[in-house]
Amino acid sequence: MPGVFTVASREFSDILRSKRFIILVAVFSVVFMVGIASIYLTVLSMAQGLGIAMPTGFLGRAASVVASSMSYFAPIIGIALGCDAISGEREKGTLRTVLAQPVYRDTFISGKFLAAFLAVSIAISIASIVDVGGSIAILGVTPTSDDIARLALFVVFSILYAMSYYGIAILLSTISKRTTQSVIVSVTLWAIFTFAIPIIASLVAYLYRPISGIEIIQRQRPGGNATRPSPEEMRRIMEEMRSRAAITQAINSITPNYHFTSIIQYILNTSVGLMQGMQGRPNVSLSIYQGLASAWPHILVLALVACVTLIASYIIFVRQEAR
Repeated sequence: MPGVFTVASREFSDILRSKRFIILVAVFSVVFMVGIASIYLTVLSMAQGLGIAMPTGFLGRAASVVASSMSYFAPIIGIALGCDAISGEREKGTLRTVLAQPVYRDTFISGKFLAAFLAVSIAISIASIVDVGGSIAILGVTPTSDDIARLALFVVFSILYAMSYYGIAILLSTISKRTTQSVIVSVTLWAIFTFAIPIIASLVAYLYRPISGIEIIQRQRPGGNATRPSPEEMRRIMEEMRSRAAITQAINSITPNYHFTSIIQYILNTSVGLMQGMQGRPNVSLSIYQGLASAWPHILVLALVACVTLIASYIIFVRQEAR
């Protein structure tokens, strides 16, 4: 065990001093604050132009941009730390040198895991603190104790999300002979999960489950008044829309992004808070315990992705020959 902490200490120090880590944290901290400012200006302009109420509470105003920003930052920091964790050591020749010392393979890779976890935790905590601090300064709303508890859970699940991508990246780094290979495959998977699969899911749902009755709502009478659909027609349309949404969710569920987004919607109430505030309605939200109870299947999936990929990396690396 002391050997694991020695390896982790050395790796952690290297990560914190690396330009890549510093630049990523700095860039995303700025992006977070810009995102908060843009959301505030957009909502403010809509409120002034349309006469709608501003969202109330800290999370009512900031949750959507906090969640969307972290959905990009967490995977990128995980990939950046994991894509060259093993292949980079192999290319530089340091892997053979380290393993020639009285350091076991399991100690080496366990130290890598621990250092990455600490670095990811620090990066996400710093980004979150900057994001929340910028939100308080720009929006002028102070978080309540309930908001702080939700934000703490948000940080925990963001770390889990980042570690799931770190697990994928270090697995590819362990298998790949070159860092460029693991980087290309990791970034490609992230792009597919983030951009391609949601589009494919919507397209498949649209083609497989068309909403045949939607034109009923859109048709017009000769006098220009919209025709009100019958209750049976509305029930059929709603059922078709639910069926389409179920297909979309089923396809999206193969990505870690979908599960992280679902968790954050339950924890921060991002799916309802902003819209209800903009529409002038009271924000009826889930309690923290209700949110956790609803989000546990998604939490389990993210935990499984992180654990399975890290365990697979561990097994493969321990059985590999040093090259």
